[in-house]
Amino acid sequence: SVPAWWSIVWPAAAEPPEAWTRQCLDRDSNWQCGIPQPKNGPCGVLAVVHSLVLAEQYSLDPKDITVSPEALAKAIDGILSRCRPEAGMPVRLVRPKQKGNYKPDAELDITEYLDASAATQEISARVGDFIGPGGIIDLVYSAVFTRGDQLVKKEVEAETKLPLVDDYRGSWICTTDLLSLLLRGCARGNVGTTNGDASQNSSWDGACPVGMLSTESQGIPLAAALKNPQCPVWIIHGGDHFTVAWAKSMPPSDAGA
Repeated sequence: SVPAWWSIVWPAAAEPPEAWTRQCLDRDSNWQCGIPQPKNGPCGVLAVVHSLVLAEQYSLDPKDITVSPEALAKAIDGILSRCRPEAGMPVRLVRPKQKGNYKPDAELDITEYLDASAATQEISARVGDFIGPGGIIDLVYSAVFTRGDQLVKKEVEAETKLPLVDDYRGSWICTTDLLSLLLRGCARGNVGTTNGDASQNSSWDGACPVGMLSTESQGIPLAAALKNPQCPVWIIHGGDHFTVAWAKSMPPSDAGA
């Protein structure tokens, strides 16, 4: 049987493809600044984590930037802390009771941490699991359960439609709703300049340190806060793929620069 929350996350009542279950967060063996992605699918999750790591190191020479376990633990801690509906509510760390079992009927180990420092310590303690195969699924589950699956459902359906991961030509790919959940703790994936009622979309103002850029072919002008983030780090949305770009310093603010 498929649990009620499953259809909020996944597009089918089947085990996620190997692109998800085998994906790791380990740094590239030839370039410690990068995270390799063997197969199409979880690029959005990788881009979020990678961008948040870079937000702490962008001013360094690229050869000195490292996607270390410590940097990953800090990024994951920030993601889950932002997912709490209110300050003081628990962070929920989620993983399968049987390691590596991501089938729909797999039992989950869900642990709550009301104390923020305890959550931070536990994330650091199990960062190896987040880095290893399937750890990105643990991160997505932890974000959804920390936010609350019904609140995630409500947020997504206010603007678009479920699930958080879409089936696109046979690949299970990340939606902007999932990126929004991981970036700012809210699963409302509107990244455009306006809301449905034509009012200005200011919901991204100060919501996260990194931004987003998109190809013109997407046809949606992006919110100002995403084009001009707090740090010179941008998630690049190419339609069916997400990647990351950054600069060593903030771009000029002069008109036309």
